[in-house]
Amino acid sequence: MRKAINNDAVKSSEKMRSDKLRDTPILKLLITMSLPAIFSMFVQACYNFMDTVFVGAYFGKEASGPALQALSLAFPIQLIIAAFGIGIGVGANAVISRKLGEGDAASANRTAKLSIFLGIIGAVIMIVVGLTASRAFIGALAATGEEVQSQAVIDYGTQYLSIVTVFSGFSMLEIICGRLFQATGNMRVPMISQLLGAGINIALDPLFLFAFGLEVRGVAIATVISQFVACVFSITMFSVTKQDISISPKGFKFDGRALKDIAGAGIPAFITNAVGAVTYITLMVTMKAYHMGDVPQQVLGLYFKLNSLIFMPTFGLMQGSLPILGYNYGSGDKKRYMECVKYMLIFTSAFMLIGVTLFEAAPQAMLSMFSPPQEVLDKGATAFRLIAISFVPAAFGVTSINGFQSIRCGTFALIMSLVRQLGIVIPFAVIFGRFGDTFIWLAYPTAEIVAASIFCPLWFTRIKKRFDEKEKINRLVECKNGI
Repeated sequence: MRKAINNDAVKSSEKMRSDKLRDTPILKLLITMSLPAIFSMFVQACYNFMDTVFVGAYFGKEASGPALQALSLAFPIQLIIAAFGIGIGVGANAVISRKLGEGDAASANRTAKLSIFLGIIGAVIMIVVGLTASRAFIGALAATGEEVQSQAVIDYGTQYLSIVTVFSGFSMLEIICGRLFQATGNMRVPMISQLLGAGINIALDPLFLFAFGLEVRGVAIATVISQFVACVFSITMFSVTKQDISISPKGFKFDGRALKDIAGAGIPAFITNAVGAVTYITLMVTMKAYHMGDVPQQVLGLYFKLNSLIFMPTFGLMQGSLPILGYNYGSGDKKRYMECVKYMLIFTSAFMLIGVTLFEAAPQAMLSMFSPPQEVLDKGATAFRLIAISFVPAAFGVTSINGFQSIRCGTFALIMSLVRQLGIVIPFAVIFGRFGDTFIWLAYPTAEIVAASIFCPLWFTRIKKRFDEKEKINRLVECKNGI
C-alpha cells in the first residue's frame, strides 16, 4: 500500500513537471529554469578570479608577475580536480534521478553512497599527487626567464598547487553533494553552499595576504578553508534535514553495477570538463617550446579567469534549456523545441556580444583588476582583442553541443567538444605559434568558427531527421490502431 502511495506521489510530481514543460511559455520557462544555474556557476567562477585579484593587489604592479604566472600554471590541475567531481556527480545524478522516478529508493541510496566513496578515493589520489608531483608539474610548464624570477614562479606555484591539491577532496565532495541534491530536485542547498564557500574565500584572501603576510600560500589556505566549510555544510544538510536519499556510510556495500551506471553518464561529463585543462596545458607547453617567455603564460591565465565570468551565463542557460529541449523532443513538439532554440541563440549571442564589447573596448581595464606588470597589460590587450573574435561563433558552438544532447546524439556532442578544444585549437596554436606570441591567439577564433560552421548546420539537419522519424513512427502507430 505504501509503495502504491509513493508511486502515486512520483507520478503526480512527474505530471506537474510535465505540465510545466509543456504549457509554460518558452521564454518564461527558459528564464526561470536558467537563472539558478547561471547564478550558481557565476559564484563558482569567483573562486579563482578573486584569488588572482588579491594576489595581484598584494604584490603590486611591478612585482606581481611571478605570482600571477604561478597561479596560471596551477590552474589546469584545479580544472581537472573539478572535472573529477563533476564526472562523479553527474553520473550519480543521472542514476539517482532515474531510480527515484522508478520508485527504487534502495538503489538510489546505494548510488549516492558509492558516489561519496568514489569522491574519497579521488581525494586520496590527489593527496599523493599534491605531495609528490606539484613541483615537477610547475617546473615542466614554467617558461624560462631570469633565474631568480623563474625560481620564484616555481616556488609560488608549488606552494599554491600542493595545498589546493592535497586538500582538494573537500572541493570534489562538495561538487558531488551538489549534484546529489539536484537529483532530488533540491537546487537551494547547492546554491547556499556555493555562496557560503565563495563568501568565506573572498573574506579570508585579504586577511591571509595583507594581515598575516602569507603571500601565495595564504590564498591557497583561504581557498581550501572555504571549500571545507562548503563541503561540511552540504554533508550536514543530508543529516539534519529530510532528504530523498542518504549518504550515511551505514550499510554501505560496493556495487559494481552502480559503478558502471555512474561511469556511463559520468565519463563523458568528465571528458567534456577536463578537455579544457588538456588544451590549457598544451598551450602552456607550446609557449615554453617556442621560447615566448613568461608574459604569454600570464596572459593566458588571466584570460581564463575573465573568460569564466563571460561564459558562465551561457553555460547556465544551457543547463536550464536542456530539460526543455529534451521534453519537447520527447513529446514531438517541434514548434516549442525550435522556439527554445531561437531564444537560446538570442541570449547566448547577446551574452557573447557583451563579452566582445568588453574585450575589444577595454582589455587593459579588465586586466588591470589583477595588477599585472605593464608588459602583460600591453600584450594582453592585443591577445584579448584577437580572442574576442571567437565569442559569437562560440555561442553557436556551445548551443549545438547542448542541442545534440537533447535529441539523444550525445556522441556528436562529445566529438564536438573534443574537436573544438583538441582537434582545432591545439594544431592551430602550434602552427600559428611559430610566427610569434601574437599569432598564437588566433587559434581560438579559428577553432570556434570552424566548429560552428561544421556542427551547427549538422545539428539542424539532425533535428529535422529526428522529428521526421518521430512523426513517421506516430503515423504508423495511428494506422495500426485504425485512427
